[in-house]
Amino acid sequence: MSFTPAQRGQFAQQEQPLAGNGYQQIYSFKSGADGANPISGLTELNGAFYGTTYGGGSSYGWGTVFKVLPGGAEHVIYKFKANNDGAHPYAGLTGVNGTLYGTTYQGGTGGAGTVFKVSTTGVEKVLYSFKGNDDGQYPYGRLVTDGGQLYGTTYTGGGGYGWGVVFRVSLSGEEHVLYRFKANDDGTHDGAHPYSGLIVLNGTLYGTTEQGGAKGAGTVYKVTTAGSEHVVYSFKGGADGQFPYAKLLVDKGALYGTTYQGGIYPGWGIVFKVTPAGAETILHKFKANADGAHPQYAGLVNLNGTLYGTTYQGGSPGSGTVYSVTLGGSERVVYAFKGGSDGAQPYDGLVDSSGTLYGTTYEGGADNAGTVFKLKP
Repeated sequence: MSFTPAQRGQFAQQEQPLAGNGYQQIYSFKSGADGANPISGLTELNGAFYGTTYGGGSSYGWGTVFKVLPGGAEHVIYKFKANNDGAHPYAGLTGVNGTLYGTTYQGGTGGAGTVFKVSTTGVEKVLYSFKGNDDGQYPYGRLVTDGGQLYGTTYTGGGGYGWGVVFRVSLSGEEHVLYRFKANDDGTHDGAHPYSGLIVLNGTLYGTTEQGGAKGAGTVYKVTTAGSEHVVYSFKGGADGQFPYAKLLVDKGALYGTTYQGGIYPGWGIVFKVTPAGAETILHKFKANADGAHPQYAGLVNLNGTLYGTTYQGGSPGSGTVYSVTLGGSERVVYAFKGGSDGAQPYDGLVDSSGTLYGTTYEGGADNAGTVFKLKP
C-alpha cells in the first residue's frame, strides 16, 4: 500500500524533514532464494542480526530466516517449505541461549501457524503447530521469554468467534492457552485480535489488541501468567488513537506504543504513553505530511532517553520514515525513505546496537523486495 501520485506531490511541497545523517542501506533482497519482503524487524545475537522474510526462499516463496552482518554480508539460514515446518513468518525472532525462536503465520500440521526454533546454523524444529480452534490461529507477533517459557499471541482462534488468544509454550513444545479474548460477547469489552507480541513488566504480561475494548478501537491489556486478564486502557477511536498493532515498550514503569490510526482526522496514527493504572498521554499525532503517517506494526526503542520508531507511509515522498520523539512529545523525522534503492515502507520497528539503529523495509531496494538498513541518529 502506497500514497497516490497526487498525495506524493502534495508531500513533496511540504517542509522537508531533517537529513538522515549516517543512513546506510546495508543489504537489498533479491526476491529469490535469499528472501523477499521482510515484515519483521531484526534481532541481534553475537554481533550479527537475524530476521525473517515473508516471501522468497524456496521456489514457492514461503519465507526465510536470514542472518546479516553489520557490514552487509547476508546468509539465508533456513527456507520454509510450507509443509509441517511452517510458512510466511510475520514476526521477528527471539534469542534464548543462542537459539532463535519465532512464529509462522501459516503452515504446520494444522495449517494455522507454528512456533519454531532454529539454530544459527539452520537446523529448524517446530515446537508447536496450532490447530486453529481453541488453541489459537495465526500468530503474528514476536515471542517473549520469561522464566524459561515462551509467551505469545494469536490473532484469531480461541473458540467462539475466534477473537484470539494469549498462549505459553515451553521450550520443549508444550502449549497452554492463558487467555481467550471475548471482544464484547460477554459484555466485558476485553479486547479482540491481538496483533502484537507481549512484554513483561514485574512478572505480568502486557500487550495490545487491534480491536475490541469499550469503543471497539483496541486496547492495552495485561494478563498474569496464571491467566487473569485486565484492560489497562480502551482507545476511543478519535484523538487518543485507534487500532494499536505494535508491541509496547516499557520504560521506568510506563508503557509506550503506537496506533495505526487515530489522532488528527482522518487518523494517521499516534505515539502514546500509558501508565499501568490506565492514564494515557498522547506524545505525538502524525499529520501525514513530512512527519510521517501510519506506524504500522512498529513499536518504539529507547535510545538515550529518546524514542525512535518508523512510519509505514508519510515523509517526502511518502515512502515512510524513521522518526524520533522525546518523552515530552517533540517529534522530528530522522530519515525519510525515498522509495528507491534506499528502501520503502518499513513495517516494523528498530533495534539499537551500541547507539546505531538497524531495521528493515518491506519494499524498495534494487529489486523492490526490501532492504536492511542502519542509521546513526
